[in-house]
Amino acid sequence: MIAGVNVLGVACDTNETTTMSNCDAQIVAPVLNWLTNNPTKHPEYIVMFFDMPTRIQSDTFQYGSVSYHLQQSYPSWHPFVNYINAGTLTDCEAYVDKLANIGTNFSSGKLIISASAGGYSNTNYYFDDTECCYNDNAIGGAAAQAVIQDGVSSNSVVYTNVYPDCGSLACHITTGTNVAGYLSWGAHSSLTADYATNGYVQWSGNSSWWIIETIESWNGDRYETDQGNFIKWFSSNAFGGTNYSNTPVGAVSNVEEPYEPGPSYGAIYFGLWASGKDAGICAWNARNTPYFQAVGDPLVTK
Repeated sequence: MIAGVNVLGVACDTNETTTMSNCDAQIVAPVLNWLTNNPTKHPEYIVMFFDMPTRIQSDTFQYGSVSYHLQQSYPSWHPFVNYINAGTLTDCEAYVDKLANIGTNFSSGKLIISASAGGYSNTNYYFDDTECCYNDNAIGGAAAQAVIQDGVSSNSVVYTNVYPDCGSLACHITTGTNVAGYLSWGAHSSLTADYATNGYVQWSGNSSWWIIETIESWNGDRYETDQGNFIKWFSSNAFGGTNYSNTPVGAVSNVEEPYEPGPSYGAIYFGLWASGKDAGICAWNARNTPYFQAVGDPLVTK
């Protein structure tokens, strides 16, 4: 379903982490050479696939994400760089199958795939600002206001805000239906680290086409165990689903501690999604750190 796409094969590190010198030589240089050899083409979107490295690191210092470094490597060209990446190749193939299914049934013949355009009722947004540790639980509230300002009915927005966390799931959003977007503090709350796969948060109805953000420092780190991460979000049984039925279609994450000013701007991310922008635009306009990673096809919309 991607006839006509520009494909560039590169020989690069296949571990999660690469060095700055290897990133420049193995990834950035081939891309810049391709641009030189194709002067009439400046693609707005780049998709990095499974096994491409995501983090740039030395023994003593973290330099940021591969995607951010690539995005900044050409003065007059700053594409949206997303990953189709998950725990296993099977998980990635299942994600592509999801795109094919939605594209065929709800957005036939379209380059930018929208589920809701074909009648898929992913209508509801869930913003869980309950957290234990930071007394800064306004991120979800700002996101809730943003989607309402972009035309979402207040009846379709569920918001909770408890600080400090009550110590149980009782003060959290744990169920939802027809999900369009979800935000939580994940491991910085009673949801703990495995909320995506242990049954704590479960979706129903039309919940195969939605975006996620969590306020967790290392949710873009493949080997993170004490926080939620994109590996768990895109797992087969995630969010109460079976065979990838409830996995998101887009995610923003951090490959290292994001430091100040912190994680992605939830209001921008979810507000643009509600307004019909594609996932690449939503994610990259919300970027707030050089350790940023966007997961999912950039050419999908609500």
